[in-house]
Amino acid sequence: MKKGIFHSMFFNLSVTDPLKEYYFFRELGYDKVNCPLSEGFCLTDGTLRLLITPERSIPTGIVLAGQNLEEMKLDIKQRGFLLVEGAEIQFPRISGPSGTTLSLIEMDEQWVPPLKGSPVSLCGTFFEISVETIDYEATVEFWERMGLEVIYGDKKGNWVTLADDFIKIGFYRQGTVEHKFRSPAITYFEPDMQDRIRLLQQLQVDIARPLGECKNGPVDAILETPGGYNIFLFKS
Repeated sequence: MKKGIFHSMFFNLSVTDPLKEYYFFRELGYDKVNCPLSEGFCLTDGTLRLLITPERSIPTGIVLAGQNLEEMKLDIKQRGFLLVEGAEIQFPRISGPSGTTLSLIEMDEQWVPPLKGSPVSLCGTFFEISVETIDYEATVEFWERMGLEVIYGDKKGNWVTLADDFIKIGFYRQGTVEHKFRSPAITYFEPDMQDRIRLLQQLQVDIARPLGECKNGPVDAILETPGGYNIFLFKS
């Protein structure tokens, strides 16, 4: 999608204990910013806006914000998608074949926290939201219809990264990823990732799964948030 009807994107984590999840990301160096929602927290790593909301509020997934909800809904419907709406659903949404949800929120752009454009967290440079999917081809087609374009990988292979003006999402054919993970996950790449992992260990941040262990410690690692979500830290 391109900026216009939609002006901002958030990645939302739905959890049972938002406060505990919030403090975990603060330990990683995420900055707190004003939250445009009455419930939950909003943080940023400089290039990604992260929402943390209580369960039964907004499903985990992508949240698109725009000035006019009716215009956003019309855009989605013109792409051939059926929105899930109703009295008990606070924000209209659609779900892709992978189960990844995209929710719509009407929001004045002036209330959206600006991005610094450079990484501020200990995790380094945000690369993508990573999703494992059984229906690989259908998932890629779904997000292409949403306006994302392939920037890495091969649609005929086992993984691909798509992007638009707001976000990068990587899709991986289920069973082809060496390490198991909970979808969706947040992925970071840095040349000095081994040093960053060592610093996190010194700060007593629990490393759920070290990867590529060597005499100087793990080269890559997987963190697990209190809510059970994964953060990938990979050496580029």
